[in-house]
Amino acid sequence: MWWRAASGGVVLGGLAYAADFCQGLLAAVMLLLSSSMFAWGAAGLAFGFAARDRRSAIGAAVTVLTVATLVYYGIILVDGHRWRDAVTDGDAFPDMSSLVSVLTATAFWAAASVAGGTVLGLLGQAIRRARPNVAALAAGCAFALLAGQGAVAATHTLGAGWTWLVEGAAEILLAAALTATLLGRGPGPSRWWTFAGAAVALLAASYAVWVELDTIRTTGSLW
Repeated sequence: MWWRAASGGVVLGGLAYAADFCQGLLAAVMLLLSSSMFAWGAAGLAFGFAARDRRSAIGAAVTVLTVATLVYYGIILVDGHRWRDAVTDGDAFPDMSSLVSVLTATAFWAAASVAGGTVLGLLGQAIRRARPNVAALAAGCAFALLAGQGAVAATHTLGAGWTWLVEGAAEILLAAALTATLLGRGPGPSRWWTFAGAAVALLAASYAVWVELDTIRTTGSLW
């Protein structure tokens, strides 16, 4: 399971890097499939759901996200174009400043991958093995985590073109489809109203968190 998770992380990280160079509709598609919270969260949740126990679920989810992060930023470091060409006003050593920025972002998102992978792995296991009500709550929580960034994109990028609005809406719909499918595959009866209530309530909290994260990202402090 862990080797498959590592392989998935290599593919995800490589595609996320490629998405940075796409434009227009292709950029929206690549963002949805490889460089969005939905894509990364879905990978962690799916590996957590497929694992045989909670320990394996955490390990697999953390592995796929951490490897993807290291591959993504590792390619940036090796390629060098994005940080060597960066210019910092008043900085006598712009290359070093940009390199430190990349390394800081790597450390931050690697730590986030460990924390997020742990949560997503446990949620995946809860959806698969917990009592019906708990499984429904876990699925609702997973939906909120996966759809939060898409909700922000759908409401904050209206001036950037319809493709980004569609991309944000697609994240929300795909997150709902994935979590509902996993919940439906659980052994017990599915509590759909519990799932729906938790999904709506927790999406509001997820939305607020992603607004703050989006602000940090757009300022350039964490690439």
